[in-house]
Amino acid sequence: MKILFAGQLSGGQTSLMRMRAFERLGHTVHGVDTMEPWTRTSWLKRQAQRRLECGPVVDEVNRSVLEAARAFRPDLLWAEKQEFLRAETLAEMRNLGARLVHFTPDPYFTLAWKRTRLMDDSIRAFDVLVYSKSYERCDYEALARPLIYVPLGYCDEVHRPLASDDQRWSCSVASLGGWEPHRQLLLHAIAASGVDVKIWGFHWEFLCDGRWTPRRHVILRQEAGPARFSFQYDEVIARAYQGGEVYGDDYARALTGARIGIGFLRRVCPEQHTSRSFEIPACGSMLLAERTNEHQQFFIEGKEAEFFASEEELLHKIRFYRANEASRRRIAESGYKRCVDGQYAYVHRLRAVLDGMQRI
Repeated sequence: MKILFAGQLSGGQTSLMRMRAFERLGHTVHGVDTMEPWTRTSWLKRQAQRRLECGPVVDEVNRSVLEAARAFRPDLLWAEKQEFLRAETLAEMRNLGARLVHFTPDPYFTLAWKRTRLMDDSIRAFDVLVYSKSYERCDYEALARPLIYVPLGYCDEVHRPLASDDQRWSCSVASLGGWEPHRQLLLHAIAASGVDVKIWGFHWEFLCDGRWTPRRHVILRQEAGPARFSFQYDEVIARAYQGGEVYGDDYARALTGARIGIGFLRRVCPEQHTSRSFEIPACGSMLLAERTNEHQQFFIEGKEAEFFASEEELLHKIRFYRANEASRRRIAESGYKRCVDGQYAYVHRLRAVLDGMQRI
């Protein structure tokens, strides 16, 4: 099958990993990086065009997808997080003979800033909607379109145990992910307790210098939702902070080097699991995640992963497994095995989606 894959295809992005999974499944895939035009314009212009949902970048995104479709003549359009594809673009894609599928690994209906009028107008034009947030099931069902639910996963070509002699990656506890107020509080508590914790991810910089800027305020206000936060210097977080996101082999090294990987969930929406729920054990670290029904379905608590529901429980389990390496290692190994045996990798997840589409 010929698949036109529209998504964010820069290095380290999970969209690129899913595109690669389709190739591994034997399909001929052509990628269109619909995020790249946004990176060529200034932050202010990006914000303006995203809010107005029109402008040169939106035009280029739609034009690039159509031009690729005319040249490639795909059997299937796989559109990932395409909030700016116009209904007329999809209509022409259908006229070219493509089956239209939209997939998003993120919440769409729950967060107002994720939604666009363009997507609201276009979403019913897709033949199949694939989603990963179970708490949005009713919103998707209200669209009266064929649906497929698929949990998130990991890329077995990237997320695998990758040991390193570089002490940069070695620590008792690691957190890879963006800033949120509750993550800040919990990671501060872990680091303040004397645990060697390392943090990689976006938007932690303000805790290292305490500086307020208009851009930071806009970004952090959006990420925090209704939660309160303040601009301040946090000496404990500053010592633990290693820098922004890491990708590829460095991402795997950071998780492999951590004896415990923290699986935080977002508080601005009722998250049940994230991609890191699988990436952490797939890299050989012990997953210590927030307790949810879905986490408990994916991994057996106390055998394949550990979970927490409070700061006290989080700190207690970190102390216990730091002092009981054999138990920690046993859970980490069992969590890795569950990822493999459970077929949580993208290549397996997407095979199941394609099988499901054949029955629609």
